[in-house]
Amino acid sequence: MSLQEILTDCLWSALFATSMSILNSTPYRYIFATFVCGFTGVLVRDLFRGWGFSVNWSTLFAAFMIVMAAGLIIRSRYVPPIVLICSVLPQWASVSMFKFLNDLRLVSISGGDELRNSTIDMSANLAIVILISIVIAIGFFTGLKVLKLIFRDPELSRQNG
Repeated sequence: MSLQEILTDCLWSALFATSMSILNSTPYRYIFATFVCGFTGVLVRDLFRGWGFSVNWSTLFAAFMIVMAAGLIIRSRYVPPIVLICSVLPQWASVSMFKFLNDLRLVSISGGDELRNSTIDMSANLAIVILISIVIAIGFFTGLKVLKLIFRDPELSRQNG
């Protein structure tokens, strides 16, 4: 992918993350953070993929950077979950989740070879969703631990709530 394609993908992903945060009634002070985190997550993921890392490692680093960006923008070790959830939605787990749901629908209406193929696809997509969800959780956990180290002093961390 060229840099222009990556940045275009990042912009659309950031707009998607922001739209999801607005749709989910995110407080206004977190909408900008969601935009930046959505952009950052896809940028880091695509750059790491371009450097030869696997999807899982790229997603791990992206999830870590989403937490770091959110914490540094909000200036707190307490990152609202809605910012993290909306920012991580443009990652690849959501694509596999929609494919899984479509395969689940196909399994319920198919028969014969089509049923077998739909079942195999459904199992593969479910495995991808589970694996990438675990990778994202590890990235989030690591990022939150690093934010705790950065904002150890209560004076440095602004309480938001």
